[in-house]
Amino acid sequence: MNRFDRVTSLLLLLQTRSVVTAGYLSEHFNVTERTIYRDIRTLENAGVPIGSEAGVGYYLDKGYRLPPVSFTLDEAAALLLGEKLLNQSLDQASHTDYNAALNKVRAVLDSTDKDYLTSLDADVEVQRNDEYRAEPESDKWLRECRSVLVRRQVVKIEYANAVKQTSSTRDIEPIGLVHYSMHWHLIAWCRLRQAYRDFRLDRIQAFNPLGEQFPRHSRDTLQDYLNKQRDEHELLEVELLFKPEAARYVGELRYLYGFVAEERLDEGVRMSFMTPEPMFMARWLLQYTGAVQILKGTGLHEELAKLSLELVEHWRS
Repeated sequence: MNRFDRVTSLLLLLQTRSVVTAGYLSEHFNVTERTIYRDIRTLENAGVPIGSEAGVGYYLDKGYRLPPVSFTLDEAAALLLGEKLLNQSLDQASHTDYNAALNKVRAVLDSTDKDYLTSLDADVEVQRNDEYRAEPESDKWLRECRSVLVRRQVVKIEYANAVKQTSSTRDIEPIGLVHYSMHWHLIAWCRLRQAYRDFRLDRIQAFNPLGEQFPRHSRDTLQDYLNKQRDEHELLEVELLFKPEAARYVGELRYLYGFVAEERLDEGVRMSFMTPEPMFMARWLLQYTGAVQILKGTGLHEELAKLSLELVEHWRS
């Protein structure tokens, strides 16, 4: 951040709080307190009435107010993504309030920016019951993805294969962003594979938008893609009862197996799942041995019994 932007942001921050310490400001802007003192002096020289109290901090005089500040397009887009994520965790009343606030942001944008947000709104989805976790690499390329989605811009990416530990270069046509299993995923038509592919953002090693654009009508919408996925991959409803000592170790792994909800009971924790791969889940459950009980899940008992026999035969030999 250059000095002009920092001083402007500092003034905005002063207006959001009754009092702010130099230590807080230096940490917020990642600069030294000496730099903050100079920035404060710059604002004072420009006629901004900043008060200070030793050992307390800086504040703006009560009668001083900045004129209304417009949102940048990136700031408005970030608020839209926040609304998508918060929709899964807020109560209905809080979500209604947040949505009303976002509409006020939309109202002060020009028509081009309003169209941008409307387009982005249709191209982003957070899967229900998917709890968001902020990981250092999980949001990598998120801002770049927002931009190419609205412009329907072809992108050259370098993508890492986690299983084969190799990478490949592909030209893709992005159609949407989806958040599930604690990660953002870019859904795109892959010209290399001639099919739609799901690219996890933290596995994209290079992201280079090209000058080429593709017609919006030439590809599925994000909702069309998601509907086809739901139709093609029938989900199995599973209910498990974990003993208390085992439930402690389930943690975030449950989100990888279609976790939906949980209920704490006297005898343990009952968890509900919607999983497309019973065999995959069976291999996960094997580690809990007798500390988990299957309450519902067609075919899951059989898969576990089969795997258990394979283990017995393996270790007997």
